[in-house]
Amino acid sequence: MTKPTVEMYIDPLCPWAWLTSRWLHEAEKVRPFTVVTKVFSLALVNAGNKRYRGSLTSSEPSGRVLVGARRAGGEEAIRAVYTELGEAHHERDQPLGRESALRAAVTAAGLDPALVSTALSDDSIQAEVVAEYEAAVERGAFGVPTLSIDGSPAYFGPIVDRRITGEEAGELWDIAVPLLRHPHVFELKRSRSSEPDVGRALKRVAAAAAR
Repeated sequence: MTKPTVEMYIDPLCPWAWLTSRWLHEAEKVRPFTVVTKVFSLALVNAGNKRYRGSLTSSEPSGRVLVGARRAGGEEAIRAVYTELGEAHHERDQPLGRESALRAAVTAAGLDPALVSTALSDDSIQAEVVAEYEAAVERGAFGVPTLSIDGSPAYFGPIVDRRITGEEAGELWDIAVPLLRHPHVFELKRSRSSEPDVGRALKRVAAAAAR
């Protein structure tokens, strides 16, 4: 039997996409499917929204670097760079707006840091980011995380608020797949009751509590 392919759309700035990606990579270890990482730019989603424009300035460069990494080394490379960007930004609260931060992540992922300069200057990479975004929108995507199984319509979520590991990750996969594949299921949602369990968010909560 052919293993399912899951297209996972992410933006390096989104903590919810970060946690969903951690779950999927854990589930991939204990269930037979393959993850393919795609970029869905929140800067493009919010291009006309002044409220979010300032907070998303590093979305474009970090997305370009991910596409550059994929060109350099395929899925393994984009996954490694995304992991390093996520650990830096979401867990250690490091901004991604500086080229030095992007170079550090690429280096930590075992790739040539020179690809950062190329990614930021090569117009064809930005064109690829835009094309990937537009293709996802045509399939129904509007934010991240978004998943598609074997070319199915795009589904937003699942949203998880912490890292889910081991067999628990596999069990969540077992629950999610029938819903994602059912042709007549469109939405299932409840209000979030907690912040994402990542270092950056916990630091913000602690600071607010200390005021």
